[in-house]
Amino acid sequence: MFFPIGTDRELRRPPYVNLGLILANVLIFLFTERRLQALFRVQGELNRSADRNQDWLALFVETLQHPLNRLFLFPERAELYQFFSYTFLHSDVWHLLGNVVFLYVFGNAVEDKLGRLGYLAFYLSGGVVAGLGHALTTDTPVLGASGAVAAVTGMFLALYPLSKITIGYFLLVVIGSVQWASIWVIGLRMGQDVLFQLLGIGNVAYTAHLAGYAYGLACGVALLLMRLVPRDRRDLLSVVSRNTPQLGTALPPNPPGGPASAVMSETSEAATRANGPDVTDRRAIREALAEGRTQDAAQRYVEMLERSPDAVLPQATQLTVANTLMQSERHAEAARTYERFLTSYPDYPQRDPVRLILALIYTRYLDRPEHARRWLTPLPRGLSESEQATAAALQAELAPPA
Repeated sequence: MFFPIGTDRELRRPPYVNLGLILANVLIFLFTERRLQALFRVQGELNRSADRNQDWLALFVETLQHPLNRLFLFPERAELYQFFSYTFLHSDVWHLLGNVVFLYVFGNAVEDKLGRLGYLAFYLSGGVVAGLGHALTTDTPVLGASGAVAAVTGMFLALYPLSKITIGYFLLVVIGSVQWASIWVIGLRMGQDVLFQLLGIGNVAYTAHLAGYAYGLACGVALLLMRLVPRDRRDLLSVVSRNTPQLGTALPPNPPGGPASAVMSETSEAATRANGPDVTDRRAIREALAEGRTQDAAQRYVEMLERSPDAVLPQATQLTVANTLMQSERHAEAARTYERFLTSYPDYPQRDPVRLILALIYTRYLDRPEHARRWLTPLPRGLSESEQATAAALQAELAPPA
């Protein structure tokens, strides 16, 4: 079993609308689950019964006439309100859980980009388009948020194709997680729906999913083309065209002699820090760097930050870990590590290149312009010619529209 559990997108504000939609789906399910199960049970018994007597028919008609049943989307006699109401009904807890997980993982970042009202309008319209896609291809009634969630997923693909998605998996007794770019995660999901639709596998409205994906992707591309949402070098248009500005800056240099020297070049102040809390973690980080295992050292520091948010390593070690996280495209964690470095070591002689890297991360990877401006103002001076060009480009991207 595979399922998404998170992304590397750092939110600028709480996703109240998305959380509200999730809560609405859960509450409506709790209030409707028993009646829906009764309806499905009667339908199943009627389909299996060879003796469809008057009692069964009366019970079936009574169930069909229940007000809740009118909230399904019936393609042959669809009412306008049904294109909205059907997205808030779910057949069972697994149906609900699958939609809620995908909506939480992908919807938070989409709302952060579109804004609350824009996101709400997009989500509801995505459900309408998905319902139309289903109604045009079959006469079977449909319920569930899957089509609207697919629209959100398609929008996420347009805005963040290279964003890292953490995938949880459960295989027999093996439990773990991996990180894949969203373009692969969502692309595989789309391909699965196409294949299952062609093979007729399962009682699932795959055409609603596919219509939702197409709508979300098209809306995302249109918003990017019209610049109604902020562009960055990692959105789908930039990835496809490859016409984005090249980075004119390099990572701040690691200590001379390689990662191992980060352990040996500690100042007296940094050495004092090393004797503070989390001694075991700090020792493990030093040993990993001494053995050239920079990825292990970086991961250990990230875990240490979760327990001690103010934790800082010796100067050279902190910079080495930050560079390692940046090279691994763990941008949110790299930004946090660089910030701890700049805050803890204000006298570091090459602060300006570090400030530039931090501004670049916040501008082009994390979409947090207010944080980028903080580190780009005043304009860093101790930069190479190519780094100065990058700083000017970032300032232009951060300038408010005319």
